[in-house]
Amino acid sequence: MSLAGSLMLGLLLAWGLGGTVWLLTTRRYRVTQVPRFAMDLLGFPVELAQRLFGRGGVPYALLLPNMLIFGLFTFAPMILNFYVSFTGGSSIILFERPWVGLSKYVDIFACESYLVPKTCSNAGYNFFTGLYNTLWFVGIQVPIMCAVALITALVVNRDIKGRGFWRAMFFYPVMLSPVVIANIWNWVLHRKGVLNAGLDEMTGALNALAGLSGFDMVMTVLLAIVLMVVTERALRAGAEPSTAWTALFALILALLTAWANPLSLLDLSGSLWLGLALGAGLVWLVAAGHRSARIAIMVAAALAALMLLSIQFSTVFDMGRYRPNNWLVTPNTGWPFFWLVFVFCWSHMGFYMLILLAGLQAIPRDLYEAAKMDATRPLRAFTRITLPLVMPTLTVVIVLSLIRSFQIFDEVYLLTGGGPGRETYMIVQNIYEVAFTNSQPDYGQAAAGSVLMAVIIAVFTFFQLWLTRRQSEL
Repeated sequence: MSLAGSLMLGLLLAWGLGGTVWLLTTRRYRVTQVPRFAMDLLGFPVELAQRLFGRGGVPYALLLPNMLIFGLFTFAPMILNFYVSFTGGSSIILFERPWVGLSKYVDIFACESYLVPKTCSNAGYNFFTGLYNTLWFVGIQVPIMCAVALITALVVNRDIKGRGFWRAMFFYPVMLSPVVIANIWNWVLHRKGVLNAGLDEMTGALNALAGLSGFDMVMTVLLAIVLMVVTERALRAGAEPSTAWTALFALILALLTAWANPLSLLDLSGSLWLGLALGAGLVWLVAAGHRSARIAIMVAAALAALMLLSIQFSTVFDMGRYRPNNWLVTPNTGWPFFWLVFVFCWSHMGFYMLILLAGLQAIPRDLYEAAKMDATRPLRAFTRITLPLVMPTLTVVIVLSLIRSFQIFDEVYLLTGGGPGRETYMIVQNIYEVAFTNSQPDYGQAAAGSVLMAVIIAVFTFFQLWLTRRQSEL
């Protein structure tokens, strides 16, 4: 029998025999009271805890086994890891590792410039490269994750058809193993994967359409109809234009501006940014309830129609022969990092959506009914009611996603392996490789890196909590 089995058997025997002796010496039972004796034996630990610690100490006594296990498998490894960071050698046995003090930390910080990892020692180069990539990943991924999770929670919190189905679908990726997720997206993104095959088919179809007679006119008419429908929907909402339809119109306006490229007449670039600025200004006018919002939409619709007539669709859609792209290994394109952020958000968003959904459902419905009676706009109700009341839950989501983002490893290691080059090389991968994949494992160096990572996470977490608490007190 294994050690765990022996311990479990000993515990059960101590419970049964000790409880039987204690119950028979403290009270009397008749033969007909065997069921009562069995129930008393089952509750024997609680009754014994009440006798030893009093009624107020029973909860702590019941938590003691869990705290012992938690301390054994959480706090003890943390303390041992901190000690290992001050030791050297290659032995995994703690007492055979020589004390080297701060030398492992000195190796990491041996740099001419901490902002340029190439000026560091080998240990510092790997650590700071992983750290800067991780900070860049966290800075992009956490806002996107929280924003998408909040928007999704707002949508599935509404009374829509198939609400339970959509909640389950958004949460489903959370239940998958990171290995399964990485293999799925490897299948999609590799050179002969699903994405390249789909883009190749789409390009062929668009080129075939571009070769048809009258394709320019047909596409112009179709997009004009889309513009008319969106503009009509944006203006039909009574005295106040619709913010949602205006946002859709602004997106179409930005795309049309990028395609028409009006700044090329002045030998300037940046038509996409011009379109985004025009669209953002239009949405701001509508959301703020400005008096000129309706006129601005009409003027923007006229500009969109003019740009639509200036676009040569045969040129826009004639893409030539599509060449498959190595999405995960092509350097200096940004695609490996983009897909890493996308896959991570796709696989974890459902968990944070569920937390935010619980926070949204805790908001009293009376507040929304009162706001509706006062004719409050949806955007104002969101900023004045929903966002302040869901902020404590959103703070929890931000902190959890921040910690999880710093700990990213599985998806990176299986999708890109830290490449191409060092573009997606993260700090946890550095710790793993230093400790387990090098020809001469350096557990002390890996432990020092993990301690520094824990300090960085703690600083970010405490700063976020302080900032949120300060905002709530204002």
